[in-house]
Amino acid sequence: MGIGRLFVAVACAMVLTAPSTAAATSVRHYRPAIMTMEYTVGDLKAVVHSPRTLVGMRPLVFGFRGYDDIARSLAQQGSIVVLVSDRTAVDRHARLWRELNDLEGPLAERFCGFAGHFAVAEP
Repeated sequence: MGIGRLFVAVACAMVLTAPSTAAATSVRHYRPAIMTMEYTVGDLKAVVHSPRTLVGMRPLVFGFRGYDDIARSLAQQGSIVVLVSDRTAVDRHARLWRELNDLEGPLAERFCGFAGHFAVAEP
């Protein structure tokens, strides 16, 4: 058997015995980048999960600390999620976010990029 035929036989054997990459490929789902920020204003404390890039109006959701996994999932779907520490202070946090939307109040400097991208429902 000549060198050429031996080379072809080895190459064919390698191709036929190589593992299939088609079975190993997985579908990658696009997950938008998110960011997490915290704020403390007096006795009010919260963690904010949101998309890294805010385009258009986004849902603003208030929740409670300890639900970070759900908050990150909502942020990946486009929501701005504010997780508050004190369940009795949600109205006070909502007031801070209303002020922020007008570029006023204690959140205006650090969270100014959020202004105009959400609406807080009136009570």
